[in-house]
Amino acid sequence: MKRNIMIVVIALVALLALSSSLYIVKEDEVATIKSLGKIVAVVTEAKDSEMVSKNLKANGMNIKVIPDKGVHFKIPFIQTVSKYTSKYLTYISNQETINTKDSRRIEIQMYAQYRIMDPVTFQLALGTRAQANKQMDDLVYPLVIQSVNNLDFNEFFYQSTLQDIVTSRQKIVNEQLLKDYGLYISDIGINRKKFPLANVQSIEEKMTLQIQKESEKLTAEGDSEYVQKQAIADREKAEIVSAAVEQAAIVKAAADAEAIKVYQESLNKDLSFYQFITRMEIYKEMSGKTIFIDKDNAIFELLNGY
Repeated sequence: MKRNIMIVVIALVALLALSSSLYIVKEDEVATIKSLGKIVAVVTEAKDSEMVSKNLKANGMNIKVIPDKGVHFKIPFIQTVSKYTSKYLTYISNQETINTKDSRRIEIQMYAQYRIMDPVTFQLALGTRAQANKQMDDLVYPLVIQSVNNLDFNEFFYQSTLQDIVTSRQKIVNEQLLKDYGLYISDIGINRKKFPLANVQSIEEKMTLQIQKESEKLTAEGDSEYVQKQAIADREKAEIVSAAVEQAAIVKAAADAEAIKVYQESLNKDLSFYQFITRMEIYKEMSGKTIFIDKDNAIFELLNGY
């Protein structure tokens, strides 16, 4: 009995030790491993491992980077694992009123898609998503707004111009976010622009002028393309007609040459028949007419005997 109890106890202890020595990092997670309260390893995305390693060294930390998710081993009761999501998180700022470069007022709101790339730096500096969003408010939002403040009021109507300026700041923001907080922004932009009512009429006029300008541009481009296509068609038509006339002249010349050749050959073969035909033509021309000729006229030689 005692022996059976010992076996059961040993099995339970072994099972507990085994379960305590295994941990699983899912595909949408990253993790840090602490040994006696000190971070000794990090599990991250394989594609991010090199960047995370450089970032840790830049922060003066010599920590092992594990680029594989899945099942891993740890020392029971000595090492602990902290896990964080690696999914993209969304930050949306408060709606604020800003002044444009030409002293106009616009209410804007920005967004950012970010994720935890370096969980070690994130754990040490922030630890929670709420703190991450606070850093977005303190760091990302002011930097973007300062860039937008350099735009004139009219430039807010060009989405590409606005987005280009915001995107150009993304690299600068990411360098600081990764180094200080272990975060990385994948997408950033202005998702809402609200113009005060006092500016609505001015906005409508500017939009009307812009639409008219675009319409005139498209019309001019259409007219230019039409003229070009018409010129090409006229040139092709002229080339086709010229080629047809040339070919017709060649065919006609060949036919005339052949007719003359046949005509000459027929004369050489039967001159009397030609004379007969000529007389017939003369008779046809003289039908119904009265002519006066003297007896010595050569025509009588042709009419002789008919």
